[in-house]
Amino acid sequence: MTSLLGRTGTPAVQPPPRPVDRRRRGAGRGGGRPGRRRAVLAAVAVLVAATVGPVLWAQPAVRLALRQSFTRIPADYTELYFTQSPTTSGGDAVVPISLVQHGTPGQSLQLRVSLTRPDGTVTASSTVTLVPKPDAAVGTTVRLPLPEPDAVVQVALLGTAQTLRYRFPQPKAPTP
Repeated sequence: MTSLLGRTGTPAVQPPPRPVDRRRRGAGRGGGRPGRRRAVLAAVAVLVAATVGPVLWAQPAVRLALRQSFTRIPADYTELYFTQSPTTSGGDAVVPISLVQHGTPGQSLQLRVSLTRPDGTVTASSTVTLVPKPDAAVGTTVRLPLPEPDAVVQVALLGTAQTLRYRFPQPKAPTP
């Protein structure tokens, strides 16, 4: 006789454990082995990601959102860009430029547009003043005399380190 918490009596006899039928294990949860089910789910997830990923990446809005989430952009900044590639017309270089000021609107901005030879000699230069509007493109077209076809266009946003460069394509020599 044993005494548990002051009680006396005969110990209860435990029945032997039932054998486990491994063939029916998991039958109530969709059947099959759990390892196989995980492998199928992983394969489906990879297939969905491989299909949907490129479709989403092709959307400019998605790429912009990802770029903005991984790139630290200052609150106030100015975009400077060529509206179109510079061209030549009637012996002049035609340089279309735009800028967009983001954040706090500032004073007028000055751009220096110059043409240089490949050796760095400045052949023509002009300074343009633009009055920016917040988050709106402001553009201009600068015409400079082009003394030789092999020239480089340089645009500098004065007061900042922002610059643009464009080299006019070399004229092709006639083939004999």
